[in-house]
Amino acid sequence: MPLHRQIFLALLVGILLAAGLSQVDPGSRALALEISRVIGNLFLNALKAVALPLVVVTLIAGIGNLNQRLGRLGALAISFYGLSTLLAVLVGLFVANTIAPGLHATAPAGGWLASAGAAGSLPALASPSWADSLLAIVPSNLFKAANEANLLALVLFALLVGMAIRTLPEALREVQRQFWDGLQQVLLTLVLWLLKAAPIGVAALVCNSASQMGWAALQPLAWFMATVIIGLLIHAGVSLGLVLWQLARVSPRDHARAMSPALWMAFSTASSTATLPLTLRCLNERAGVDPGVTSLTVPLGATLNMDGTALYECVAVLFLAQLLGFDLSLADQLVVVALSLATSIGMAGIPAASLVAIALILQRLGMPAEALGLLLITDRPLDMCRTAVNVWSDSVAARMVARYAQRSAG
Repeated sequence: MPLHRQIFLALLVGILLAAGLSQVDPGSRALALEISRVIGNLFLNALKAVALPLVVVTLIAGIGNLNQRLGRLGALAISFYGLSTLLAVLVGLFVANTIAPGLHATAPAGGWLASAGAAGSLPALASPSWADSLLAIVPSNLFKAANEANLLALVLFALLVGMAIRTLPEALREVQRQFWDGLQQVLLTLVLWLLKAAPIGVAALVCNSASQMGWAALQPLAWFMATVIIGLLIHAGVSLGLVLWQLARVSPRDHARAMSPALWMAFSTASSTATLPLTLRCLNERAGVDPGVTSLTVPLGATLNMDGTALYECVAVLFLAQLLGFDLSLADQLVVVALSLATSIGMAGIPAASLVAIALILQRLGMPAEALGLLLITDRPLDMCRTAVNVWSDSVAARMVARYAQRSAG
């Protein structure tokens, strides 16, 4: 059975297990959930353990093997990431104002703030200063940066090493190419072994998440969830679909079919970093994209390209403003757009990054940060959706850059 079908069936099995566990006694349910949590986290931790070194090795190998000028391909990829993220935020702004999910609530603002306090405790929302953010990009200890999942620092290091390899004499450069290519193949082999256990890990993750979401508690926030999902579908299907069709000259349906294993993995794990090895495999083997292009664009995209996250932040802020009775002017909404763009990239490596970013935007607009408690209920299912869109956007960028590279070579 193809991997994407296995993962899809695992999603269904996880949901059915969660539904079945709701009917058993609390003691047995707690034990089953703990087992599923451990199994799911074992699978996710194993993927992340391989994904971080794979990001570094893939970038180094990809840049060292590039036959074209690095500057043009890198500039094209980064420009696409910026434009696609801006487009995602504008789509979020449009659907949030059109559907107005916060205006469908019947409870007064004070009641919603009380519900936010009862929804759960917020994580520590400490925003780093500009100096700390800049120093984190160039850490004194790369192993510490890897331990903290500081992807920006690791990507910068890999870019510099790859560019340094390109300056070596041909004999030394060939030795370096063979070393990094071999190391990349070793890591990809480990990934292939891990993917054989993907259905079990996905079923465990989904079972645990679905059991703890509290579906009844989602009813007051159904309009918000629907708005986010509609915005993500419009951006992924229409905006990025047009990019595939017009710029990359690829059928969106064929590309979606080729990327389906990675998209299901991104949806089930809610981690674009953990999905990165499978994203590379789908692009190289199923979509036929040149590994030299994917080695550059996909690791960069996993770090810099956060379309789904930016759209979610924009819709979340407007939803809370509508819910609490804050009338945001056009200038305020443009501030939301700008801050959603900036924070979706700059805070990608921070735990609870979206919540940190939304807290900063709320503070900038003079809104109570405790309203974030309402979003905790929906964070996991919407995180799964926006991560899938992030991975889809990375793959679209790889397709577009590959077409440009092909035309330049021709």
